[in-house]
Amino acid sequence: MQPRLLALIITFLPLIVTNLVFVISAYEGNVPWCFPYIDGCTTISAAGRSGSSIFVFRAVMIAYAVLLIWFWVYAKQWLDMLNGHPTNAARIIIWFGIIGALFLMVYIDFLGTEGEINRFMRRFGIIIYFAFTPFAQLLLLNQHYRLVNEADRALPRALDMRLLRAQLALLLVILIVAITSVVLDYAGLKTDKIENIVEWNISLLMTMYFAVMAYLWKDFRYKLDAGNVRH
Repeated sequence: MQPRLLALIITFLPLIVTNLVFVISAYEGNVPWCFPYIDGCTTISAAGRSGSSIFVFRAVMIAYAVLLIWFWVYAKQWLDMLNGHPTNAARIIIWFGIIGALFLMVYIDFLGTEGEINRFMRRFGIIIYFAFTPFAQLLLLNQHYRLVNEADRALPRALDMRLLRAQLALLLVILIVAITSVVLDYAGLKTDKIENIVEWNISLLMTMYFAVMAYLWKDFRYKLDAGNVRH
């Protein structure tokens, strides 16, 4: 699978499955009907673990986590190609991305189970996923900006500043939403509805980052049989 196709899949797969399981759960009467991104009537977890939706959610999201690991492997190869050699920054990015994906698997594995330990593992898993994945995205974006600012380096035309600014805007909104959520929590003003809205929208913004990567990778090709990367 080529990088651009992979980036498109990991953009649309979580969007489709989270909204699909919400519709299934609402249809079965397990969660209320609403527009969760604005109304915050339920969590993604509640929609994904209720009734028959859990089978769809667990299967697809485990596959998504595996594809996400694959994405970060490609991201390292992409940076190595742009730099002309492997870098420590690329190694750090891949590990942050992979750790985030692995903890998403932990969250999915414990979804729908009972007990304090299981609830802790779900919460811990999703927190690490939501923390490490945007951080890896931020580090990747920082490397793109650094490369663009090196005037003596010949870079692919795909590194369009408009696309990089779009990714920056997405990450800034994620940061603003996350900080606002923490402030409201400490102030005692955070409600379940607000927490649900934050969860749905941060998930959406994170996936939109990968959509922009699909544009950046429009000419990026990985030759497995040659053991190298071509652009």
